[in-house]
Amino acid sequence: MQPFKRKVIYLGGFDPRGARFYHGLLAEQVVAHNATADPAAQLSLGNRRKVGANAGWTVTAATGAMVAEHEFLVWDDLVRRHWINRPPALLWHAIIAYAQVFMHLDPALQRRVPRGSLITLYFPGAAVLGLPLLLVVLGWGLGRHWLSDGLALALALIAGVGLAVWLVKKLHSLWLLRFVIFNDLLARRRVDPAVWDRIDAFAARIEAVFSEDWDEVLFITHSNGSILSVPVMARVLQRLAGNIPPHFALVTLGGCIQLLAARRDAAWFAADLDVLGQGGFCWLDIGSLTDGACVPLVSPCIGRAVERPAGLVQMSPRWFRYCDAAKYAARRRDKYLTHFDYLRRLDRASALDYLGLTAAARPLAASIAAFEAEQHD
Repeated sequence: MQPFKRKVIYLGGFDPRGARFYHGLLAEQVVAHNATADPAAQLSLGNRRKVGANAGWTVTAATGAMVAEHEFLVWDDLVRRHWINRPPALLWHAIIAYAQVFMHLDPALQRRVPRGSLITLYFPGAAVLGLPLLLVVLGWGLGRHWLSDGLALALALIAGVGLAVWLVKKLHSLWLLRFVIFNDLLARRRVDPAVWDRIDAFAARIEAVFSEDWDEVLFITHSNGSILSVPVMARVLQRLAGNIPPHFALVTLGGCIQLLAARRDAAWFAADLDVLGQGGFCWLDIGSLTDGACVPLVSPCIGRAVERPAGLVQMSPRWFRYCDAAKYAARRRDKYLTHFDYLRRLDRASALDYLGLTAAARPLAASIAAFEAEQHD
C-alpha cells in the first residue's frame, strides 16, 4: 500500500523562538497522541534537520499509511530584529503604532470585528500608556492628603508603573504590544527590507514544492503568520498566473488578517487580498471564539470586492469539547495558552487539531467532514 504523502509548509507567528521550540511542541503532541492511540495508530516524529534555508522534520504512521514532511519557514531571526526590549523605545514605538491605528483603522470595518478581538488589540496600549498615568494621578490625588506633594507623586509613580508592569506581564501584553508595533510597520511598509525578501523566498519555495510528488500540500500559518501568508500567496498566484494545483490548501490558524485588511493606509495589503479573492484555492480558516488574539468567523477579505473567496471555509473549534470542564476553565483564563491550542492535541482528539490536520491518512476535505461530524457526537 502506498502511503498518503503530505507536504506541510508551516509559517509561524511573531515569535522569536525558532524551529527548535516548534519541533519540541510537536514532539509533545505526538507523545500525548501515542499515549492513548491504538498501536496501529501510533506516530513517529523524526529529528529536526536543515531544509535549504528552512528547517524540517518527518512524521510517519506506524502502519506506513501516511508520511508528512514538515518544512518550517524560518523568519524568527527577523522577529528578533523587530523585538524591542528597551522600555523607552517600546513606549515610543507603541505611541506611534496606536496613533496610526486610530488614524487609519476603518470605523465601519472595525465594527464588524468581534469585541474580544478589539479588546486584545487595544488593551496593551491602554495598559502600557493609559493605565500608569491613571494610577499615578489617582495615587497622587489620594496620597497628597497625608504626604507632601513631592513624596505623594514619587510613591504614586512607583506604585502605578509597578502595577501596570505586573499586569502587562501577567496578561502577556508586552508580546501583544510588539505584535501591534510590528504590524503597524508592516501596514506602512516600514519593516526591515529583509522581510520582503523572505516573503519572496517563501513564495518561491511553495511554487517549487508543486513540482514534487505529493498527494497534498498544506500551507499552514498561525497567528501573525496568517498576515504574512497574504503577500506570500499573492506572489504564488502571480507566479502561477492563478493556476494553483487542486491538491493545495491554505490553512490559517488563529489568524488576524482582518486587522490589517481594515487599515485604510495599507493599500498594498488590500491589493494582495484582491488577488487572493480571485484565487479559487481551498482556504481553511480556523479561529476559536475564546481566542481574543484572533478574529474568528469574519472573512479575512473583509471590505474587499470579493469578501468570501470561493474556496474559503471558516470553522471555530469549541475547546470545551476536547478537555474536561476544569481544565477548559483554566485554559480560558490564560489567553496566551489558548492562542497556541491550535497546535496542540487536547484530551480528546479532533479532526482539525494540528495532528488531525497533518498526520491523518486522508485529504483535508475528509478532515473537515470529520470535524463537522464531531460537532454532532
